[in-house]
Amino acid sequence: MFFCAHSKEDTSPESWHSLENHLEGVARRAADFAKSFGAQQWAEIAGRTHDLGKGTRAWQAYLRKVNGVEDEFSSYYKGHPKHADVGACHLYQSSKEAGKLLSYTVAGHHGGLPSWEGERAGTGLKARLQEENPNIEIPLPSLDFPKGLPFDISDNKRFGYQLQFFTRMLFSCLVDSDYLDTEQYLDADKAVKRGIWPALEVLYDQFWTSFNKLRNEADPSLQINKQREFVLDDCIKAAKQEPGLFSLTVPTGGGKTLASLAFALEHAKKHGKERIIYVIPFTSIIEQNARVFRNMLGENSVLEHHCNYIHDNSDWKTRLATENWDAPIVVTTNVQFFDSFHNSRPARCRKLHNIAQSVVIFDEVQAIPVEKLKPCLEVIRELSHSYGVTSLLCTATQPALGHSDHFKSGLKNVREIVRDVTTLFTNLRRTDETFIGELDIEDVAAKLSDCRQVLCIVNTRKQALEIYKALPESEYNFHLSALMYPAHRTEILNKIRKQLENHRPCRVISTQLIEAGVDVDFPCVYRAISGIDSIAQAAGRCNRNGKSKTTQPVFIFQLPENRRASYFRKAAQSAEKLFDRFSGRLTSPECVKKYFNDYFWKNEQQMDSDSILAKGHQSVRGEIPFKEIAEFQMIESAAVPVIIALEAESLKLVESLEDSKQTGGVLRSLQQFTVQIYPYQQEEIQEWLESPAKGIFVLKNSELYSKQTGLQCRSPEGEAFIL
Repeated sequence: MFFCAHSKEDTSPESWHSLENHLEGVARRAADFAKSFGAQQWAEIAGRTHDLGKGTRAWQAYLRKVNGVEDEFSSYYKGHPKHADVGACHLYQSSKEAGKLLSYTVAGHHGGLPSWEGERAGTGLKARLQEENPNIEIPLPSLDFPKGLPFDISDNKRFGYQLQFFTRMLFSCLVDSDYLDTEQYLDADKAVKRGIWPALEVLYDQFWTSFNKLRNEADPSLQINKQREFVLDDCIKAAKQEPGLFSLTVPTGGGKTLASLAFALEHAKKHGKERIIYVIPFTSIIEQNARVFRNMLGENSVLEHHCNYIHDNSDWKTRLATENWDAPIVVTTNVQFFDSFHNSRPARCRKLHNIAQSVVIFDEVQAIPVEKLKPCLEVIRELSHSYGVTSLLCTATQPALGHSDHFKSGLKNVREIVRDVTTLFTNLRRTDETFIGELDIEDVAAKLSDCRQVLCIVNTRKQALEIYKALPESEYNFHLSALMYPAHRTEILNKIRKQLENHRPCRVISTQLIEAGVDVDFPCVYRAISGIDSIAQAAGRCNRNGKSKTTQPVFIFQLPENRRASYFRKAAQSAEKLFDRFSGRLTSPECVKKYFNDYFWKNEQQMDSDSILAKGHQSVRGEIPFKEIAEFQMIESAAVPVIIALEAESLKLVESLEDSKQTGGVLRSLQQFTVQIYPYQQEEIQEWLESPAKGIFVLKNSELYSKQTGLQCRSPEGEAFIL
């Protein structure tokens, strides 16, 4: 009898994918993937057992039935039998320790990692492993289980967390190897298109060719260029150090982006790291940074993976690499990165093994939401501790993430790259930050009207809209918020940059979406009161390129309604304590450190709002609650996406939704035309919305969308997370 793993339409079973070859292929690939963290023996066993359930007459009868084939298996047909649990049961019966851990990966290789105890009777892995196993009629593999775990257990309190993390990494190796081996049989042309990326060694040479060209074009006499050279030199020297945890604290304009990439390339070359992953907090700046990297490394050198990235359908290389991050340079978001390390679904976990032995740069690390900070730090800690990852915490306002009496959950042994942070900040100081007290909407509008070029950043969309409307009408006034779809915001930002470059009047009122890394340069900035980190980011949009030889003003003001927004009030309270003492230098390293010491101390009990670490720690006996851990989300929002279909491109995409059975690709393309609103706001405009598919809402009425301010709907009080 010929046992098969997969079939092809209109072919006979003799040409189908042999189960023996599939198990061998997956085992070999999985072991190769797990070498990077010393777990090849574990992964090989998972590969050899994951499809044992297909080695039964009932499953072979099912495969032939769906292909219309009648042969010696036909009489055994009993419907669609489960196959993942069969291998899991065999593992568990063979070992209640190593086999138990591996049984999670095998049982979940299609449906996702299960919890040991299920929400309903019979749904947890514990119950599934008690089910009677069908007779397996192929030779059972010898299971030479490893004698110990491949990671160091130096802290017993972390053992449960490490165990679930390790199991998820094995799961990643298994599902990626399963996908790839299956793909090689079903779609050999697609398989050939994978992995066609330039090597890091090639990109290293390309980077320095491009960088030296920039260096030759720069004016070496300018103070800012001198300081950038100092930062770069520190990065190159630090890259020679042993892998581990590093921080790079550089004020805005200090060349942090390119210096961090230089560090990563140099470190990867020195220590044989396999890829560089750049993790960015906001989609509003990810495309900007990816563009910088492409300019330095070449157009086909960088993989972008985030919700707003739309690849050309002909770009197979990029489409395939987003599945498993098989690319030398990956640019992604905090959401994509950290959510994947808590997810249980095969498609989300598939790429994780490719993060081992990488250099991971966390840009603007202070932007991690404080209520999610502990689980995120634990991911960074474990990647460094057990998976050969060098992490670079990169920011203009380094929070006190190191372990201290103020923050006992902080990371230990973090090495700062810049040898003299205080002197660097002094030499690159381009702004004076001053608190000017309480102002109402009309006061702010009046002050902005007196400026020829000015940026005002506020905390909510409601505030931005009210100040914009209070300004005297002018073609030189611009509004930015997430009530405007991404493509519209990009269009407005391009207009703003042209106004600034051509020295024309330009008054911009924006929510926080502009302040983290968006490349604009104003001579004056107003910032509604918030945390010192946000104030420093706002200051980074003022005199950004050091064109003025004197420091330029950043004014901090209080709006009366801020007091009702608890999210901002907590950060503002920690900041207000420092306004008098550090007036004029609120972005100095000393002020930032004192701010975070107070803010973290005040919020440490709220830094794991989903109790993720507790769920991980309870896994010490291998009874892992994967489904519960997967409840983690970097951004928790009840927001409803509304597609704004007012342009030819968006209208055409919406029309294709009605005809397409697979809406995923179309919806990804529509991300650039999508606005997130609250459910009650959606109810208010429901009569203007169309729904071409279930759960999808589209606005085609131009009366409800302004080309100046975006979607017209009422804003909530105390709005915080939708910018």
